[in-house]
Amino acid sequence: MRTLRFSAFAIAALLVLSSCDKQAATTVVQTAPPATNLKLVAGIQDIMALQIDPAADALWESVSTTVTKDGSHEQRPLTDDDWAKARGHALMIIEGSNLLLMDGRRVAREGVQKLEDHGTPGNLSAEESQAAIDANRETFVAYTTALRSVGEELLQAVEAKNIDGILEAGATMDQVCETCHLKFWYPGQKIPRFPDQAPEVDLPATK
Repeated sequence: MRTLRFSAFAIAALLVLSSCDKQAATTVVQTAPPATNLKLVAGIQDIMALQIDPAADALWESVSTTVTKDGSHEQRPLTDDDWAKARGHALMIIEGSNLLLMDGRRVAREGVQKLEDHGTPGNLSAEESQAAIDANRETFVAYTTALRSVGEELLQAVEAKNIDGILEAGATMDQVCETCHLKFWYPGQKIPRFPDQAPEVDLPATK
């Protein structure tokens, strides 16, 4: 009987130790940092120019009104294909924002010294823009997170086929983009919202 009792105790102890080993192994798996094979090649400028800007422009243009001397023309998504494209553009803004937020992403890819000028004078150089982001990383993250959030609002509006929702989210996106650009792309520039707010320019005298 003593032998049997000892054997039962030994088996129970082994089961407890085995359970502890499994729990420890599970803990190790859960706390170990995830393996990654990511290699960041594109710069922030590339992602903006090739993904976010085209997607944003497409969404703004998808719900717009064009006024000419011949009258006004309203552009709206009508077909299933129109809505599917708008949905894709909203997703590109959301996931493009995630790409911008990745640690280690530089303003310009390796070897690029000057940022491309998209028509606004006074742009910072690649090094200056990078320095501005490095010095204000939390602000950059806040702007980029706001862009992702408005992308989610656009996605919800598109999936609900809510034209007013697209217009409202589109206006917010314009404000978020412009504020971020004024901070990290062309600081100090005053971009008028309407033509009549543009500053007067002294033209050379004509004979």
